[in-house]
Amino acid sequence: MFRASLPRYAAIALALALGGTSAARAQDTTTTAKWENTVTLYGWAAALSGSMGIRVLDVSVDVPFSDILDNLKGALMFNYTGRGERLVAGTDFIYMDLGSDLSTPNTNTPLAEVRLKQWLIEGDVGYRVTPWMDALLGVRIPVIEGEIIPDGNVPAISERSRTESWVAPLIGARVMLPATRHLTVVGRGDLGGFGLGGTNNTWQAAGYLNYAFGKGWSASLGYRAISAGYATGTEGQPDYFKYDVTSSGGVLGVSFTF
Repeated sequence: MFRASLPRYAAIALALALGGTSAARAQDTTTTAKWENTVTLYGWAAALSGSMGIRVLDVSVDVPFSDILDNLKGALMFNYTGRGERLVAGTDFIYMDLGSDLSTPNTNTPLAEVRLKQWLIEGDVGYRVTPWMDALLGVRIPVIEGEIIPDGNVPAISERSRTESWVAPLIGARVMLPATRHLTVVGRGDLGGFGLGGTNNTWQAAGYLNYAFGKGWSASLGYRAISAGYATGTEGQPDYFKYDVTSSGGVLGVSFTF
């Protein structure tokens, strides 16, 4: 039962994390020597579709956001973006803790708890090609820790854990087009992985509406889609791991610029 459940929840945790795109406030599109910093707290209501494999098992993934929310134990998502006269830089961090109880199919007798903790660190640097467009170069590093914690009354199930991580270099671009005095249209796209270490590819497309409502404060509402494919090991062997999932959904964030 553990093997059948682990891919599902690993996919949930990882897809929430992959590619953390900032919902940060768009900066003034005029070039300036002043370095501006934007910190954003945000959430992503992502649904998942694709497939995942662990050891001898491959499963399809089709998970609505409501299922993810039901199993959420804790989460933290934030983004930093800095922009100067020509150079830009940023980082994105996501932490997710998901958990679900395992039980027998007929009697619902508790067997164990499955926990998945996931971290994502993304960093990028770039150049302001125009006052309203940035060219970006960076990396995404997802880390997933899966753990099964047995119920005390079921000694036959032993505690197990497994951690998977990989690095996906990426290139991309970001545009920020003012629509009104307070409203800005923000878009970002990137490609990455490039077959580093074998099967490793990813792409992202995102768009937001950003509204400035106070001195330094703004809010963003938009949509993001990310596709990621990664595989390692030999299919059917203990070291086998595969992730090939597209995640997409709405993004809501609050930012402060100083």
